[in-house]
Amino acid sequence: MPPFTSRALTISRAASFLTIALMAWQVELPLNLPQFDVAALPLSYLRPAVSLGEVTAVIACVAYALAGWPNFRRLRTGWRRLFAISILGLILFAALSVTWSIHRGLAAMQTLHLLAWAIFALLIACADWPASSMALALLSGLLIHSAASWIQLGLQPTVGLGPENSGISVVFGGTVHWQRAYGLSPHPNILGGHLAIGLLLTLSLGVSYRRRKRFLWIAAWLILWSVLLLTFSRSAWLALIGGGVVAWLLLRRSGGLDRSRAKIMLFPIGVGLLIVLSFAVWFQPFLANRIDVIANPFEIQSVVERLRSAGIALQIFGAHPIGGAGLAQFVVVARDMLGATIDWVHNVPLLVAADLGVGGLLMCGLMLLAVMAIGRQRWRTRSISPWQALIGGGLIALLIVMQFDHYVWTMSQGGLLGAWLMGWWCS
Repeated sequence: MPPFTSRALTISRAASFLTIALMAWQVELPLNLPQFDVAALPLSYLRPAVSLGEVTAVIACVAYALAGWPNFRRLRTGWRRLFAISILGLILFAALSVTWSIHRGLAAMQTLHLLAWAIFALLIACADWPASSMALALLSGLLIHSAASWIQLGLQPTVGLGPENSGISVVFGGTVHWQRAYGLSPHPNILGGHLAIGLLLTLSLGVSYRRRKRFLWIAAWLILWSVLLLTFSRSAWLALIGGGVVAWLLLRRSGGLDRSRAKIMLFPIGVGLLIVLSFAVWFQPFLANRIDVIANPFEIQSVVERLRSAGIALQIFGAHPIGGAGLAQFVVVARDMLGATIDWVHNVPLLVAADLGVGGLLMCGLMLLAVMAIGRQRWRTRSISPWQALIGGGLIALLIVMQFDHYVWTMSQGGLLGAWLMGWWCS
C-alpha cells in the first residue's frame, strides 16, 4: 500500500472513532452565512452551525476518499446497492425540496447536514474498521457523558454543563423536582438513546477480556446502565428492552450464545437488574409520575402538545402529499399555521411525511427495505456474527426511539448515530 494511502486511511480511521465518541456531544461551531435569514427562524437553535461530530465525520470521509474509497464494490451489488441508491436518492430529493421551501436557507443547511450523515454511513459500510475498536470509542464517549451527568446530578438543580437552548428537563415527585441526566448532550432523551444502544453494542466487549480488564468493562457497563436510568427517558428504556430482545434472538440464531459467552454477558445484566430495583425504590415518586402521566399535569400537557403537533404534521402532509413542505420546514409551516412556535413532532415517520411527502417516505422505505433484506439473508443462512446480532438489536432500538423522538431526523446527535448503525449493519 502506498504511504499516502496508508496515511489517509489512518486519518480516516482515527476521525471515524472520534466521530463515534463525540456524536452525542452538544459542541457546535457557528456558521456566519450572509444569505441566511436568521430573523425568520422559529427556533433560535436552528441558526447555521456544524457539530464537532460532523466535522470529524467529514474529515473521515475526505481522508477515505483520498485513499481511493477502498471496498467501494460492496455498494455495487445486492441489497447494499439499493441501500446506497436510496440514501443518495434521499439527499437528492431533500436538495430539490429547497426550491419549494418557505425558509430555503434552513432547508439547504439541513440538506448539508443530511449529506454529511449519508456519506458517513457509506464510509462505515465500506471501511473495515475493527468492531471492538468502534464499540470502545462509543464506550469512552458515553463514559465522559456519564461523568458529566454525575457532576450535574450532584449540583442540583443546574450546572454550567447543562444545555442552554432547550431548558433544564426535570422529573417531579410531589413538590420536589429532580434534574434528569444530560451529560454533554442537548437533552436527556438523546443521551438516553445513545446509552441504550451503547449498552447493547458494548455487551460483547468483555468476552475477549480476562480478569482485570473484564472487571473494568463490567464497571464501565454498569455506570452506563445507572446513568440510563437517571435520564428518566421512557423512549430509551423501551428501546433497550425491544433492542435487547431482538439482539438475544439474533445471538441465538447465530449460535454465538454459548454457555461461556452467555455467562459473561448475563453477569452485568443481573447486577443491572438489582440496580433497577434499587432505583425503583429510591426514586419511586419520580418514577410514578413518569409512568402514570394522568396524575401529573406537566406530563398531560406534554402529551397534549405532542398529539397536537402530530395532527399538524398530518395536515401538512395532506396539503403537500408529494414533496412535503420542504426539509426542516415543519416548524416553519406550523408557526405560520398557528401563529405561535411549537417544537418538532416527536415521530420521525410523521416528520419525514410533513417535510418530504411521499418522495421522502419512498426513499426512507427503500433504505429500510434494504436493511431488512440484508438481515433476512443473514437469518436464513445463519451467517449472523455476534457483533451483527448486537448491531441488529441497536437498529431496532433506534427504530423504537424514532416513534417517540425527532432527533434522528433533525439533529446531528441522532443523524450520525443512525448513519453509523445502518452503515455498520451493511458492511
